[in-house]
Amino acid sequence: MAESRANPKGCEQDASSNSDDTSREVSDSKAYLRTPMTEHTPNEDVDVDVDAEPEFELEPVDAEDSLDDEPLVDPLDELDLKLELELDPALDGEVVQVIDVTETPESMLAVRTIFRTLPNTSEGASAADPLTLYLSQLRHYPVLNPDQQQRFAVLYKEEADLEAAKILILTNLRLVVKIAREYRRRWTNLLELIQEGNVGLSEAIKRYDPYRQVKFTSYAQYWIRAMILNYLMNHFQPVRIGSTRAGRKLFYNLKKARAQLVREGFLNPTPALIAEKLGVDEKDVIEVSQHLDVPPLSLEQNAPGYENTTVGELLSDHSGSTPEDDFGNDEFKSRVRDAMTAFAATITDERDLALWNERLVADERVTLSELGERFGVSKERIRQLEARLKKNFREFIVERLGSTLDSYMTSKEDG
Repeated sequence: MAESRANPKGCEQDASSNSDDTSREVSDSKAYLRTPMTEHTPNEDVDVDVDAEPEFELEPVDAEDSLDDEPLVDPLDELDLKLELELDPALDGEVVQVIDVTETPESMLAVRTIFRTLPNTSEGASAADPLTLYLSQLRHYPVLNPDQQQRFAVLYKEEADLEAAKILILTNLRLVVKIAREYRRRWTNLLELIQEGNVGLSEAIKRYDPYRQVKFTSYAQYWIRAMILNYLMNHFQPVRIGSTRAGRKLFYNLKKARAQLVREGFLNPTPALIAEKLGVDEKDVIEVSQHLDVPPLSLEQNAPGYENTTVGELLSDHSGSTPEDDFGNDEFKSRVRDAMTAFAATITDERDLALWNERLVADERVTLSELGERFGVSKERIRQLEARLKKNFREFIVERLGSTLDSYMTSKEDG
């Protein structure tokens, strides 16, 4: 250990007085993790609340963070495009197994993640529910305090102690679940988000410097979020907005840049202002804003303003069409999608935006009552706002695409 380095926070005591305690703690923790699962808990049915909050407190985010005081960071700048975990060979075994996540060639994701072996059980959680089984395993691992995590981090950094790294991984898997749940609304498969977060946790352990006076969980959050956001950026939207450096920068910083400009007195920041703030092209701001502000459309949902016509029906091909007709239909589909995106970009009222994103174009719609409670108005008032928004959309799309579209959709409803 270099003499010029200061002792990490919480470890200021004399090294000799701490050595016995640290060794005992490491030994006890290693023994704990090697103990069969049945010895940790009574022999009873597994009862897991999937939506229960893990025992972690995330670091608070200051709403007043300034872009001027804090450099804009693109987490992908720090990631290796091919993330081959150095811990893989040692961690593959009885405690942790390594599984493939994706084989998509163009994906920037790591192709490996650390995942707890799931037991076969005839009681309690169903074997058909891997998420419940996975969460049932996590409660068997203790939550370490910052000092304990610091000591294991030092052991791994100074002695390449893979058992210490393994302990840090297993005892922080609940932190990954906590963060993954924040993005569940954008991605229905929570287990996929957890897998990506586990990759970030492993990368954090590799890169963490315990002498920088930063708690491990604070540092790990950065990498966990980076991997989850990277996954969403490449899979959530039909258009991969993360394919360019400008797109990635906007993905991570667009909302923050808008908030900063509002605090500076620009109540409705224009794309040009945002582009200047972030050092990107205005056209990139417009393109990314359209995809971030509007969720992707499902072909099974109703077209906004037309209760009996789905988006799929609106965009469906006509049987017996000629090549010329097919070309026209493809162009028409593109115009419809562009019109819906353009209409969403005109919505500035917070209530209207919530109605559009969470009811009119959502796969799982929130109730009118939920929105009423959120905005402090009655359910009937929300219904009125929704009816007005539908009417505005009909007028907008007819103006864009002509009366033929309105006639077609109306005939579908009458039929």
